Amino acid sequence: MNIGVVVDNEFYNDIRVNNECKIISEHHTVNVLCFDFGNEQKSSSEYNISKIIINRKHKDIMFALMNTIDLYSSFWAKHIRKFVIVNNIEILHVHDLYLSKAAHIALKGLNVKFILDLHENYPIAVEGYKWMNKLPNSLLIKPNKWKKKEKAFLSYPDKIIVLSEWFKEKLISRYNFLNNSKFEIYPNIPNIKEMLSFEITENIINKKPDDFILFYFGGISKRRGIFVVFESLKILIKTNPNIKFLLIGPIDKNEIAEFMSVINSKELKNNIIFHEWKDIKLLPSYIIASDICLSPIEKNDQHESGIANKVYQYMLLERPSLVSDCKPQADLINEENAGLVHKWNSVNDFTEKIEILYNNPELRTKMGQNGKKAILEKYSTNLFGKNIIKAYESISK
Repeated sequence: MNIGVVVDNEFYNDIRVNNECKIISEHHTVNVLCFDFGNEQKSSSEYNISKIIINRKHKDIMFALMNTIDLYSSFWAKHIRKFVIVNNIEILHVHDLYLSKAAHIALKGLNVKFILDLHENYPIAVEGYKWMNKLPNSLLIKPNKWKKKEKAFLSYPDKIIVLSEWFKEKLISRYNFLNNSKFEIYPNIPNIKEMLSFEITENIINKKPDDFILFYFGGISKRRGIFVVFESLKILIKTNPNIKFLLIGPIDKNEIAEFMSVINSKELKNNIIFHEWKDIKLLPSYIIASDICLSPIEKNDQHESGIANKVYQYMLLERPSLVSDCKPQADLINEENAGLVHKWNSVNDFTEKIEILYNNPELRTKMGQNGKKAILEKYSTNLFGKNIIKAYESISK
């Protein structure tokens, strides 16, 4: 079949979309409609990619005003309809809740069904976006409206892909028009072949023989639990000054001043290594150079909608994880004995769990081995990719 994939980002900036397209392309022809902000250098001969060239600021303004003047849905509906007709699309695969209405409008009168792929619990996620919720932004953006819109936006697609069983059950319990047959599950699992193909750079951290590295990769903010780690680090280095915290990722714009104040403080500056960005090809090198990998995110409905890429990546590269008690990631780590779980808002519990792993190198090794085994046997794109193909088959009949 001719499959149309729609994402409101530059194509290569979304790992989940890229991984799914690779799976789909093994069975069907993949056509992609995405933005071009002028940043991408990479080109692909794998897919037919149609790009919407737009200034990033203009896109952001339209998106922010969706709940005031919804030009964004109209804009996307126009482009999607043209994309579908020109490329003879048979099934449309749309990423993220907020593009559901645009797809619904675009497909009116066309014999094309569509799948909605939820990357997150968006109505809950926006509650954590400080830039949306502070005055005067909140008056124009109206983030609270997403809870009211969710019902309609979920009624449009023929099939919905979610990150976890927990998230699926949450949506079914909330809306009586949803049931098990409406859903397929595809977690943020890594592309194993690609991850293991990246060349390992030795001494990428310039690690001293007695250094012990805690590693976090991804967006940096309070809601990601980073400040819990900072408070724990203050305790840990009193008896273990060789412990260092390596962070790679962009800082929440509203927390930059506070973050920089902490990492440059006299108390912690010698124990923190920070990089705002590194190429994904270097991620395996940083994971392997670390001793414990972290996902200390706050426990809430958004974070419990699925498991972040990083946790699966940590496991694949044989490093033990210390994760917060958000249910999906806690269940994964406990079931596979691939690390430990801490209470999300407890500095003391986090500290105790670090000390357990710090003092037990054999336990760390065993947990790392368990993690890799689980990814290879249970959480590969080959296995879960079948769910995506099944979604297409179920609505093409």
